[in-house]
Amino acid sequence: MTDNRRLPPLGSLRVFVAAARSQSVTGAAAELHLTHGAVSHQLRQLQDQLGVALFERHGRGLKLTAQAAVYAEQVARALGEIGQATEQLLAMRDYRRLRVSCMPSFAARWLLPRLGSFISHHRELDVEVQSSARLADIKGGEADVALRFGHGRYPGLSCRLLMRDWYYPVCSPEFIARHALLDPAQLGELPLLRSNDELWQPWFTAAGLIVDEPQRGAVFDDSNLMLMAAASGQGVALARHTLALDGLASGALRRPFRLAVESPLSYYFICRLADEQQAGIVAFRAWVFEEAASYRAPDGELAPSPQS
Repeated sequence: MTDNRRLPPLGSLRVFVAAARSQSVTGAAAELHLTHGAVSHQLRQLQDQLGVALFERHGRGLKLTAQAAVYAEQVARALGEIGQATEQLLAMRDYRRLRVSCMPSFAARWLLPRLGSFISHHRELDVEVQSSARLADIKGGEADVALRFGHGRYPGLSCRLLMRDWYYPVCSPEFIARHALLDPAQLGELPLLRSNDELWQPWFTAAGLIVDEPQRGAVFDDSNLMLMAAASGQGVALARHTLALDGLASGALRRPFRLAVESPLSYYFICRLADEQQAGIVAFRAWVFEEAASYRAPDGELAPSPQS
């Protein structure tokens, strides 16, 4: 077994290999971004520790002794193996963490209630859900995977359609009973919960209503909060089908009318082109598309997207 107490410092060995390769203190200094004096000092220290002459002066350069030439070749090979082992270790570390970016409302209402099944089947992965209104820079490496709600135009990235969506009014059962809500025309006299990103007007038009876009009342920048407000009886919300499904299934929300309008936006699975075949991404993509396969269009009358 090697006595590690006799091993020279790794830094000195890197300097030695660089000097052997360039046959020059100046060349080694430039390669390692060190000063000329620092390289000379480390080479002297290495020679003193080993008790072996490593270089002979050769004009303005250096010439390896015969023993040192063999040593340099062996050390360079060992340093290369250390570098490869380090890269493999870092790749395993990166592989274990799968960073998934999506909007807060989608994370809360769709992804997180289902994610447990993926985690239980892939314990080798640490899933990090990045839930923010600010879109993560996938190209820049801020996340490995993104579930985006948009038009599907993501240049330079792998983009696959995951799910389409529809929107319709929802409110609490108590709200329906309290207001005897039966006719869409009643909406003009009721509190409508609003999102800046999704207007009521397309649904009004599909329902045959001549009603202006609501200008007053509660406005939400997070659809999950808007649906929570609707479930607590604060008004009628215009909900995306994907986000309202679990609330409808639990009975916390109800659809007072059967009309749904197709959204011009859809959900997409996004990742870097170079990462499409990484094991963690392949596993997560297969799982999320399997979950999406059970998703169905809403019941009732379906109107086309206003942008069709």
